[in-house]
Formats: sequence, structure tokens, C-alpha cells
Amino acid sequence: MLSRRLPRGVLVLAGGGLVLAAAAFWFDEKPASIPTAAAPEPAGDRSQDNSDPSLAKIRAANIAGEKTAPPGSAETARQRPALTIAQVMDGLRALDDAAPGPHTERRERELLDRWSQLDPAGAAAYAMDIFRQGGSEQLLRRAAEAYARQDPASAAAWAAALDSPLARETALREIYRTWASSDAAAAASSISSLPVGSARTLAATLVGVRLAGRDLSSALQWVGQLDGAVQGAAMRGVVSQWAAADPSAAAGWLMQQNSSHLRQEGLRLLAEDWVGRDPVAAIAYAQSIAQPGLRETFMESALQRYTRNDPLAAATWLATPEAAPYARQAVNRVGSQWAGYDPAAAAQWAASIPDNGLRRRAVQSVARTWANSSPAEASAWIASLGNPAVRNAATAAFSSTLARTDPATAAQWATSITDNGARGRTISQVVREWKKSDSPAALTFVQTTPAIDDNLRQRLLR
Repeated sequence: MLSRRLPRGVLVLAGGGLVLAAAAFWFDEKPASIPTAAAPEPAGDRSQDNSDPSLAKIRAANIAGEKTAPPGSAETARQRPALTIAQVMDGLRALDDAAPGPHTERRERELLDRWSQLDPAGAAAYAMDIFRQGGSEQLLRRAAEAYARQDPASAAAWAAALDSPLARETALREIYRTWASSDAAAAASSISSLPVGSARTLAATLVGVRLAGRDLSSALQWVGQLDGAVQGAAMRGVVSQWAAADPSAAAGWLMQQNSSHLRQEGLRLLAEDWVGRDPVAAIAYAQSIAQPGLRETFMESALQRYTRNDPLAAATWLATPEAAPYARQAVNRVGSQWAGYDPAAAAQWAASIPDNGLRRRAVQSVARTWANSSPAEASAWIASLGNPAVRNAATAAFSSTLARTDPATAAQWATSITDNGARGRTISQVVREWKKSDSPAALTFVQTTPAIDDNLRQRLLR
């Protein structure tokens, strides 16, 4: 069971409503009575009786079954009984003995929301402590959002200093989503104060989304003032918002930018987003890009997303004349992605491709993926292939992949390749991998196998 450890020495000053949570240390046992003064009650709650520190008032509120306001908001304050800090803490300690389940989780959320109204920093620290113990990520998100509603700058500084990468990103995501919704300009100006790394890029993406949704011109101007990874992250947010409304206009603006980096990165992000929404339109637009380098950038990103999302549709597209310039790069992705879902169907498709070069690349990609997921099934498929060239290509890819986990079997398969050059190259790859785990066995194989000539044998024995 999670230990709901609470700070000792909490003092609530009535009148100003200021809460000082001086946590000298944490403890698990229920402390002696903590001297407090009643916190100011939100309007509409002055009739509530705060003398009872139990959870009865929270249960009576029956908030869980209703749509609740965001944590820390004024509406939440009206919904929650006006518990004092001491009562909140007593309620949280009582949950240590409560049976786990939806009711306990609901009560903890309600108590945390009240704590966030009185002392958002203390509530955030509590939620982080629960998270460290393996507790709910939802509490951390709620506390971070409530903190951001009251003091976003302090909330961002707190989250950026968290030592857990997962907690840091979780908290920052809620804080900047909330902050950018209320004051995107202030949120944008704060990004440079965050630590270098994912904190800045995550914040930039979230701010970019909000700015683009409100004032696209200002958002684009802001992105142009940034550089490096932060600019790329901000562009991702702006492009995702813009692409949803008018991807052609977004593409037109990007093509007019003087910065080659901004142009290429923006087109890459646009292609990924656009093809996820409308692959036919995105790929058709790519044909209109006059500059070969930018067209390749766009198509590379589009095909990566397209083959990942719908490999069967991508395979169908590959058979069209428009796909011919991109077939070599796309066929590998289609084969590996499709084989991850249905290797038998992917193998059948790969073997049926009329073009010899494309068929070889597709078969190899299927063999690699299948070798990782089910070597026995993959080997049975390879043994059934009648076309020698196709079988050799599949065997080479299968053996090279299998060498990482079963080099002895991989070596035996490599010896079955009928093309001398392909056989020698594959055996060399397998032996190099085999030497890493069992060099004596690999060298014994090299010395005894009749599948290689003496020149290759001498090279592999060195």
C-alpha cells in the first residue's frame, strides 16, 4: 500500500489565506494535533461545518459521479467542502488504512484538489512523492495543472527540476498546456529558462499548438525567431495545428521561407501530419514540389508515416506509376511493417512483385522481420520458395538477422545460398557475429565448412 507521507509543521494563516507548508521531514505515523486556523471559505460554502475532519463531507459532495471542473479552478473551489490543511492531511492519512479501489482513489483526488487550492506547491510535492512510490500518474497531472492555474512560472520551475524524466515530462506537459491556454505569450517567453533538453522541446511544441490555434501569424513569427531543436519542436506544434485546417497553405508558406533548415524541417513535419490525415492528397502534393531535395524530404517523411499506419494501402500505392520514383525506399518499409502484422501475407506480396530488384528488397525486409518474430515459420517459408533468386535473397537476410541469436543455425542456412558471391558475403557476416559470442565455435565452422573458398577461409580465420 502507498504511504501517504505528509509534511510536519503546517501552518495556515487565516485572513490572508496564506499557507506555509514547512516540511522539515516526512513521516508515516499520524502526528499529534497540528495547530491551525481555519482557512478562508470560498463563497457559497460558509454554511459548511468544518469541525468534522472526517471524509464525510467529501463523500456527501458526491463529486465523482459528476463532471468536475479542472483542479485548482474557482469552480472546483465552490464544489469542494472548505476543508483546512489539517483536515486534508487527516483525510489523506486515513486513506492509508482504506481498501484500495475507486472510492479511495476518488477521495484522494478530492483531497488533493482541496490541498491544491490552499497550497499548490505542497500538493504538487505530495503527488510527486506518491508517483515515486509507484502511485497514480493522474494525481501528478492534476496537481501540476492546479499549480499552473495559480502560479505557472513557479510550477514550470518545479517541474523542470524533477529528477525523474517521466515525471518531469508528465508535469511539464500539463503545466504548459494549461499555461499556453491562458497566456501563450508568457509561456513562450519562459521556455528559455527551462533546462536544455526535452523540457524545452516539449514546452515549445505545446506553446506552438496554442499560438497557432489563436494567431497563426504570430505563431509563425515566433517560430522564425527560434533556432535549433527548440525551433523544430515549436514548428511541430504550429504545423500540426495548421495542417489540420489548411495543409496546402502551410506548405505554401514553408516553401517561401529563406531558411533552408526551417523549410526542410517544416515540410518533413507537414508531410508526416498530412499523410496521416489524407495520404492521397499528401502524396499528390509532393509531385508539385519542384526542388528535388525538398520533394525527397517530403516523400521520405510521408512514406515513413504511410507505411507505418497502413502498410497494405501503401503496398497498393506502390503498384501505381506515381510510386515508381520512390519504390526502392518504400518497398523495404512496406515489407517490414506488413510482416510485423501478417508475415505470411507480406511474404506472398513480396514474392509476387514483378520487378526483380524490388522483389529482392521486399523479400529481404520480410525475412528480417519474420526471423525476429518466428524463426521457425520464417525458415519454413524460405524452404518453400521455388525461385532460386528469391530464395537466395530471403536466406541471406534471414541468416544475417538470425546470427545475433542463433549463429550456428544461421551459418548452416547461409551455406545453402546457391549464388557464390551472396553466399560468401552472408557467411562472412554470420561468422563476424558468431565470434562475438563463441569465437572457437565460429572458427571451427570456418575451418571445416566446404561452402567457402580458401581465400575467404583465410580471411575469416585472421
